[in-house]
Amino acid sequence: MGKNLNKSNILKIGIVGTIILIVMVSGCTSSSSTETKTFSDGVMSFNYPADFDNETTSGNDTNSSSPVQVISKLKKPAPNIHYISVEKNISAISLTEAKDGIDSVVKNSSTYKFLSSTTETNPNGVVIEKTSYTDEFLLGTKIRYNDMYFKINDNLYRITVYGPDIGTHAQSIENTTNIIFQSIK
Repeated sequence: MGKNLNKSNILKIGIVGTIILIVMVSGCTSSSSTETKTFSDGVMSFNYPADFDNETTSGNDTNSSSPVQVISKLKKPAPNIHYISVEKNISAISLTEAKDGIDSVVKNSSTYKFLSSTTETNPNGVVIEKTSYTDEFLLGTKIRYNDMYFKINDNLYRITVYGPDIGTHAQSIENTTNIIFQSIK
């Protein structure tokens, strides 16, 4: 009976190993690509995953009366679609005022859900105000927003990583946010 038990255990290990191998090969596990591109506006720069496409650049969405200039919008294609929006504030607002303004809108909205707000310093010594929240649209669709506010050479920036707050999309948003946060300089 000892030999059958050993053969049985070996068979079970083989089956479990085969299942794990199939899951890994099929792409059902999350893999974090280390390939990145660098965004720079000449004052600040950051890295982001290389599979993003450029949607707009240099203020294409700028409203002339707005103190905020959209510098760039980037889009990650399927299967984990999400976006990066890069904005520069051209008015004399402080880092705290900018973050507190968005936090107030989120906290006082019926569709937004405030998740977190922290102040952290990245490996390059840049102090970054981070805010995360979701917005629930029609039919229960939730969009997750991860905002990062920081100043470089008296220029105030906001980088927002956003997209569907479901499954692998949510994890991909977090991974992209982390790559950007770690590399801002």
